[in-house]
Amino acid sequence: MNRIKKLRLERGLTLKQLSSQLNAVGLNTTFTSLSRYERGDRYPKFVTWQKLADYFGVSVPYLQGQYDHLTKKEAVSIIREIMSAQGITKRDIKDTLKKESQ
Repeated sequence: MNRIKKLRLERGLTLKQLSSQLNAVGLNTTFTSLSRYERGDRYPKFVTWQKLADYFGVSVPYLQGQYDHLTKKEAVSIIREIMSAQGITKRDIKDTLKKESQ
């Protein structure tokens, strides 16, 4: 699966929602362009790759599918986003890990 699509779906966003959020942070792109990127029908210019990578908190090579693992920084960024979206605190994580280790 295309990484742009994978990251979009992980965040529970439609193409239109992602387009709106990107436009709000200064990356003016349409949901049609995003759809073409996801299908591989079109590839973004480097500046767009960089802005997409910044938005998702990943590197450009990861977003382009050049490797399959996240850097520690990328993983932490995704974890923080999930925690924020789900209302999970560091304390919740600590308590859960403690219970699981018992």
